[in-house]
Amino acid sequence: MANKNKQFTSEPQSGSKPRLVNTNATTLKFLKKMKKIFFILISVLLLGLVSCQEAFVGQYAIESTPPDSVSNVTYESLPGAVRLTYKLPMDKDLLYVKAYYTLDNGAKIEAAASAFTNNLLLEGFGKGDSVRTVQLVAIDLSKNVSKPVEVKVIPKESPIYSIFNSHVAGTDFGGIYVKWKNPYKVPFVLVVTTPDKAGRPIVTLGGKRFSSGVDSIFNVRGYDSIPKTFYIQVMDRWGNKTRIDTLKDIVPIFEQAIPKIRHAKWNGDPLIPYQEYNASYAITVLWDGKWGSAFGGACFSTKAGGGISNSITYDLNSSADNATGKGWIIPSRVHFYARPTYGYQIEYVRLWGSTSPTVSMANTSGPDAWVLLSPPEGFRIAPPSGVTGPLATAAERASLENDGIDFTFPSGTAPIRYFRWETVKMWGGQTNTNFSFTELTWYGSIKN
Repeated sequence: MANKNKQFTSEPQSGSKPRLVNTNATTLKFLKKMKKIFFILISVLLLGLVSCQEAFVGQYAIESTPPDSVSNVTYESLPGAVRLTYKLPMDKDLLYVKAYYTLDNGAKIEAAASAFTNNLLLEGFGKGDSVRTVQLVAIDLSKNVSKPVEVKVIPKESPIYSIFNSHVAGTDFGGIYVKWKNPYKVPFVLVVTTPDKAGRPIVTLGGKRFSSGVDSIFNVRGYDSIPKTFYIQVMDRWGNKTRIDTLKDIVPIFEQAIPKIRHAKWNGDPLIPYQEYNASYAITVLWDGKWGSAFGGACFSTKAGGGISNSITYDLNSSADNATGKGWIIPSRVHFYARPTYGYQIEYVRLWGSTSPTVSMANTSGPDAWVLLSPPEGFRIAPPSGVTGPLATAAERASLENDGIDFTFPSGTAPIRYFRWETVKMWGGQTNTNFSFTELTWYGSIKN
């Protein structure tokens, strides 16, 4: 009887006899070998996982001797800061010097400077004329830390207090204006709040302004012409805050949206020829009440390729009486909407106004000359983040198309009727006679 545990492993070659093997023994050896390989693979995998979790990044310690401490420490008092100067230890493997100090609000701060310099700037102090304690340590390549050196310093008062002390505020269209001086050009935040029914301050719509300019003006608007209390405070990025200035019973000047139905095509200045891409992109589209991605390409556009003029004009109130001034516009701001899908090609724009039907760019002074409404360099068209055009995100571009931005005029701006737009500069160096945008909405009051 044939042995059931034996069988041919393959077809016999020509001229040879069939070879018999024990399949049970072979299978057992094979399984043992595979089990061994399996455990080796698992071990390697686990080792790899442990290595990933515990991988050391940086310089492995090569010695354990700490460096000497810094010496001969002096300091210079600065507005809201101190600059430390010191003698570095002679250790060849010195990496950097680190300072530890505490701000007015209790925050623990660290600052460091490499071994290639002998000074260190400590920022973020609020009130001046008070002694602060700073600890300095030297650290080497092996992460050894020297004995700390303790230094007493007295910083000058933070610039936010001089900014606050320089501010002037008053009634404006729909709210208040705030002016200030910032000679140190430090970044800060101006915060305007109003009390709620419980007396707690709440940030107004658009009530925060980030700035680092020498001096500027900030308008907070959107309020009815009824008595209102406003709080003004200046802060910096370290959490330092000035006291609060309170403006009580401020009655905002009446502000309204200027009716667009009274806008009209007008080209009284002979030096500004009318231009449009075609009838679908006429200047009248700028006041048709359509903007944003929902309306696609509804916009004004210059002639294809540009090359005609960087200015356009129109009449803000075609029913105004120039003899009496009734119907002239006292502008507070104008809201701009960029063209959808095209982002914002215009970077700087100057705005001009006049009440003279014979106004002309040929005149540089007198009643027939255009009056500049914007800063001399023009208003900058950029999203709230302030990033440059090529770097703006899709969301930032969409905000200019759907939400728009305000061009705000200073308090006391003279009445106008005729308006001139001047494209000063385009993003990417494009020609400033080839531009387009979607809508302008004017705010202010109308002379009776």
